[in-house]
Formats: sequence, C-alpha cells, structure tokens
Amino acid sequence: MTTSNTTSPAEKPTLLRTLFLLALVFGKFGALTFGGGYAIVALMEETIVQKYKWLSSEELLNLITIGESTPGPIAVNTATFIGYRLAGIWGSLVAVFALVFPAWLIIVLISTCYLTLRDNVWVAAALNGIRLAAIVLIFRACLKMGKKLNRTPLNLALLILTAALAIFTPISALYLIVAALLFGFVWFGLIPRIHPHSEGQP
Repeated sequence: MTTSNTTSPAEKPTLLRTLFLLALVFGKFGALTFGGGYAIVALMEETIVQKYKWLSSEELLNLITIGESTPGPIAVNTATFIGYRLAGIWGSLVAVFALVFPAWLIIVLISTCYLTLRDNVWVAAALNGIRLAAIVLIFRACLKMGKKLNRTPLNLALLILTAALAIFTPISALYLIVAALLFGFVWFGLIPRIHPHSEGQP
C-alpha cells in the first residue's frame, strides 16, 4: 500500500479559519501595540513568521518594504498585503478592519475625557513611559529587519548614506524612498539585463 505525501483537504486551513486567525492577530496588533507601524513590525515577525509560519522572513520583509513605499500608514498597507497574500480580498478587508478598529475605539474613548485628563500628572507620566517602550520596539524591529538584509558592501554603504541623510539633513524621507526605489530599479533590475556580467547584478 502506497502512502500519499499530498496534504489532505482536512489538514488545510479553511478560508473561514484563516479569516478568524487574521482577525485575532491583527486585532491584537491594533489593540496592544504602541508606537505606530514600526513598532508592529517586530510583533509581525514573531507572530506571522515564527508562530503561524504564514510567511517567510524574506516574504514579510518584502511586504513591509512595499508597505513603506506606498502611500498611507505602513501598518495598514502591510496588513492589506498580508491579508491578501493569505486570503485574497476578504483577507485584506478583515486584516485592515481588525487592525484599525481597536485603535479607533481607544482614541474615541480617550478623546471623550481628554480635556479632563490632559493635565493629569499620572496620565502624563504613563504616556512618557509608553513612549520609551515604543522607541525600544521600533529599535528592536530595525535590528530584526537588518538581520535579513544581504550584507554586501554596496548595501551597507547605501544604508549608512541613507541614514546620514535622514538624520543630519532636512531631506524628506519620501525623497529618500523614491531615490532608493529608482536606484534599485536601475542597479539591480535594468543594468543586469543590459550587461548580464556587470556589477549591478544581484
């Protein structure tokens, strides 16, 4: 008797189960993550790559890169791409709604009592602590993403140059992203096709 290596339909996650998991995961991101989209990146790597294994680290990094390079908040853009990657249009809708709704609800609740609490010493102290934690989360996300990069001399030089321009000059991050996009298109895409043995080949 031969044994089939094909995964049976019962072992494959159904669309409903995938949508349910997307709602749980991105709902948690929206409700518990302080610091904006970059703070969510570290949690995405832990949950989506390590826990559920929906994507590889490289796939997640590519989607985050696309999310950063397109208009709109990086967290919402990335949720859209990941949801679509896993469950099509419905996956995008569920992921984005689950991400945005908790934060929206919290903001509505806070805004109703903001005038009362804005001068409260304890509230100000709590927000200062949250800001510090958010900075740590963002830095941690940078380290995790940096480990996935291909550490060639060119990439390291571009990383240092871009960081220096972003930190020490008034150049908008938008212009840096567009410049990096154009450079990657020419150096890693166009040149290798015109000259297959040139230095631009990845």
